[in-house]
Amino acid sequence: MSPIDENGVIVLTRGGVGGPQGHPAPTQKVGGSNTSTPLASLPPVYANPDVHKLNNNLNQSNFNNQCVNMGSQVHADKVREKAYQLCREYLQGKWKEVVSSQLVIKQISGGLSNLVFYVGLPEHLIDTEAREPTQVLLRLFGDLSSGPVHEFRLVQETLVFTMLAERNLGPRLFGVFPGGRLEEFIQGHPLTSEELRSPVYSDQIAKNTGLIHSLNVPVSKDPNWLGDTMRSLALKLAPLVPDRVPPAEREAVAFLKNANLRQEVDWLLSFLRNVPSPVVFSHNDINCGNILVRDDPESWDPVVLIDFEFAAYNYRGFDLANHFIEWVYDYGTKTFPYFSKNESTYPTRPQMERWVKRYLEVYEEQKSLQDENNLHHKKNQVRNKGIVGKEKMEDILDEIAAYSLASHLLWVVWACKQAQTSAITFSYYCYSYDRLKDYFKEKEQVIELFKNKKGMKRKESES
Repeated sequence: MSPIDENGVIVLTRGGVGGPQGHPAPTQKVGGSNTSTPLASLPPVYANPDVHKLNNNLNQSNFNNQCVNMGSQVHADKVREKAYQLCREYLQGKWKEVVSSQLVIKQISGGLSNLVFYVGLPEHLIDTEAREPTQVLLRLFGDLSSGPVHEFRLVQETLVFTMLAERNLGPRLFGVFPGGRLEEFIQGHPLTSEELRSPVYSDQIAKNTGLIHSLNVPVSKDPNWLGDTMRSLALKLAPLVPDRVPPAEREAVAFLKNANLRQEVDWLLSFLRNVPSPVVFSHNDINCGNILVRDDPESWDPVVLIDFEFAAYNYRGFDLANHFIEWVYDYGTKTFPYFSKNESTYPTRPQMERWVKRYLEVYEEQKSLQDENNLHHKKNQVRNKGIVGKEKMEDILDEIAAYSLASHLLWVVWACKQAQTSAITFSYYCYSYDRLKDYFKEKEQVIELFKNKKGMKRKESES
């Protein structure tokens, strides 16, 4: 569930620097439609990396007055002309017949990195039998002159998006152009906490996770994302001062202040070096807000994982542990601290084993197919095709337990940083406090668990 602020504005979850893990992200007020049609009449919007707020009451004047673009004013007519030119160039059918003034355009997000617009055909030109889409998302990137690092990130993000689209693991890609792209607009809703835990959807998530983990993506294979992200966030934290926060958060800040977070990060990364976990291409943010349920009941794949801005090669244990922890949280609470937690909804052992078996079944099947198509593959190497013995299952569950510490600590430092920079109505300090308590509670259990395990040696790539 996505948090809702005091004005009734839905705060959609997102990943990226502003808000991974499906939690509230820094936002800006955004414009809406350049027609008189209220934004609420649109089909549900999927949560993509830069969706910040969706205001159900925005109108013509809001669009003209509030539309923002990386610090400079964007005029509605210029956006309309840009959308018109791009859709005519990259799309077919009725998009060649429509005139600029007929397009239905609504701004979905506006921030420092992306602007995202809904672009749709007018009702009288919609042909349900046609192959071309009747609605798309227009994503405009920020200023590419910000440097080669930013350019490289955009190239890598588009590459990943393209690969996922081609394999039906994400929204389709309709066009790439200098400064942006045209994407599929998926009608659906973010997964609810209850749906996340249901056997039907859980199996679908396990399947899609296995498909994603099996990909061979042409990006760096070094699993540096986890350590680099935690260290970077910890170093950027300003001093924690209890007296400078609201009374309701002072206990949390005092607890956080007494913890040496940088030291904990260093200890954890050192400990995890001895925990076997294969390196795979990971989503790194599998939570309700980043899982879309299609409205089409006849879809062959009803669940779509979205928001791959944090995707990178990482240790398998993090994706699995992080997802299971999300079972206990609900971010739709309207009262302080604006999230709720129910530890009884953490997956039971049978639920985890079911999920892991489905995941491995899909993962091993995909790797076997890749092996068959690999001319350099040794024919005498046979995969187990997802068969999970008792010992292997125990090892994976131990791996998940260890990487649960990484999930806790990453969002501890992230939430502290958000508390110091975000204007969203959400108690980041309380959330960080909650995750840090769980980290310390589970830390001793995990140390004891691995104390007597022999032959702990990290696998640097999947086997």
